[in-house]
Amino acid sequence: MTETAARIDAATRTIRFAGGGTLDYDYLVYAVGSGQARIPDGALTISTLAGSAQARRAVEALEPGQHVAVVGGGLTAIETAAETAHRHRHLRVSLHAADVPAPRVSAGARRGLARSLRRAGVEQRNGTPVPSSGDPRVGLDADVVLWCAGFSVPDLAAASGLPVDGAGRLVVDPALQVPGQPRIYGAGDAAAIAGPDFAYLRMSCAAAMPMGADAAGNILRDMDGEARIRHDSGFGGQCVSLGRSDGMVQFVRADDSPVRFHLHGRLAAVQKEIICRMTLRWIRGEAKRSGAYTWPKGPRMRTTTAEQGQAPAWS
Repeated sequence: MTETAARIDAATRTIRFAGGGTLDYDYLVYAVGSGQARIPDGALTISTLAGSAQARRAVEALEPGQHVAVVGGGLTAIETAAETAHRHRHLRVSLHAADVPAPRVSAGARRGLARSLRRAGVEQRNGTPVPSSGDPRVGLDADVVLWCAGFSVPDLAAASGLPVDGAGRLVVDPALQVPGQPRIYGAGDAAAIAGPDFAYLRMSCAAAMPMGADAAGNILRDMDGEARIRHDSGFGGQCVSLGRSDGMVQFVRADDSPVRFHLHGRLAAVQKEIICRMTLRWIRGEAKRSGAYTWPKGPRMRTTTAEQGQAPAWS
């Protein structure tokens, strides 16, 4: 059954679908993910399979010398620009970022990234905000515009009257449970753990997978009458593909802050491929044996209710 959820009725533990149907639940994990923020008319997105297929057809139909503009300064935009330039050497490819590209990596890694983009033939246009209204092809003098700027989350939680943060993400406690809703848990891009201790968790599979595992584990603990555990996960690095034989890996601390060590070139491309394959291997391994998937620990928490002599609300 494929349906679009329109509302979660926590009082009756029911999901109401846009087509009129309903589905009852005992426990619910809210993991609806994220998607591309609003895309201006005339631009294309790669954030969905259908959008990626449309973008590929549009780029492949271009004549030599025509222009592909990629909008965004994050790793998705950088990877899209580099891969497009490598694959379509006969086209002009430019990258338009409102600020410096890859703002979360170190200055040294960013310089290496810029060198890789130049080798790929990508024209870098930093500090050039692109209006989200009007046809960006006109302002950028481009034949195709690939929009990779920003993420948004579905409004399902807000529409259901559940607590959300300023970005519309479902607010959960450190055990990934919605406060006041003991049967609803959240994980992934569309969920945010309340409190400054977890502000370092960015939208990423590196954060979503451990959150999902802990949410499932805490549901099992709750069903068995055991105490739930506090979520604890950290980062190890940021990696981006810059072509089939080029890449960048920025190693980071558990709180995602960059260290001086970073890799570039073919070695980084191989490391990126290994990480992609490991992700699939983790998923398959967990399906075969529960608990097979493990992840890095998070940074030392600054404050906890336990340190203040109080019992945590999520236990």
